[in-house]
Amino acid sequence: MTLILPRRALMGGAASLLAAPALAQAFPQRPIRFISPFPAGGIIDLVIRAVSEDLASELGQPVVVDVRTGAGGMIAAQNLAQSPADGYSWLLASLGHIVGPLLTPQPFHPVDAFQGLVKVSHAVSVLVVPANSPLTSVAGLVAAARAEPGRLNYLRPGHGTFAHMAVEVIQRAQGIRMTAVDYRGLPPGVVDLIAGRIDVAVLPAGLAAPHLREGRLRALSAVGSTRALELPDLRTLGEQGIQGADVDSWYIAIAPRGLPEPVLARIAAAWQVVLTRPSVQDRLRGVGTVPAAPISPAQTQALLAREYANYATLVRDANIRAEG
Repeated sequence: MTLILPRRALMGGAASLLAAPALAQAFPQRPIRFISPFPAGGIIDLVIRAVSEDLASELGQPVVVDVRTGAGGMIAAQNLAQSPADGYSWLLASLGHIVGPLLTPQPFHPVDAFQGLVKVSHAVSVLVVPANSPLTSVAGLVAAARAEPGRLNYLRPGHGTFAHMAVEVIQRAQGIRMTAVDYRGLPPGVVDLIAGRIDVAVLPAGLAAPHLREGRLRALSAVGSTRALELPDLRTLGEQGIQGADVDSWYIAIAPRGLPEPVLARIAAAWQVVLTRPSVQDRLRGVGTVPAAPISPAQTQALLAREYANYATLVRDANIRAEG
């Protein structure tokens, strides 16, 4: 049977085929807004600035940093969710992007409302104890926590922060329980950690390194899928036999859901080029992060979905709640 299509349908199909490459070639025609959910000078801001100039060169338009702070990154995420799905608004998301809505309901879904563009890099943290602590290894820490559940305490610089969630992941993986001691941010907690009033903490490698060099803290392990750039000889938890606890503090570029496919392809191609440049990789390392191997938007979206599912289970099983 021969199917005869109306002339209008044939013309419409041809027009759509021609429109797709034209749309990709036309994008972008104005500056791109790259939203930072945290203040200038922080790690998110530094990662954005490490890549923005090269992205601008590759796309032929400026990439402008738009700082929108507040509510643990949720104000920035909501702003992006409400932005047109035209490719001109991006955000650099971190773990708080998916954990925040699990603790405090938001008017958007942290995965379904967005389109992953690429994983840019990740930061490695360090499991540390005071220099005079009797704990000298991860195995010793686990044994002590099992022997007296709840006796050891740990620094929690905010509910849902990476420092908090990393300890929760370690506890779940090893079946142990320690007691959280709450602080408003890391600096005051680190003072008490050095003084021996806190037993254990997970700190960003860059923050921990000077204290380790000066002998004020002792490192037990790197916390991440790779070793820390600042401490290349420090083994990860996985390398020490602690399985299921190597979690990354990742940085993922996202956009509103529903980008036209040609626009998404154009953006993805630019990211692929930029992230393979040695100069960009050096800058990402220079701000304390490990450059990621470029992945596709579909792989990025799948990564976001997996992370959301994993942390949703952790939040539920550990009965983690928002502060206050």
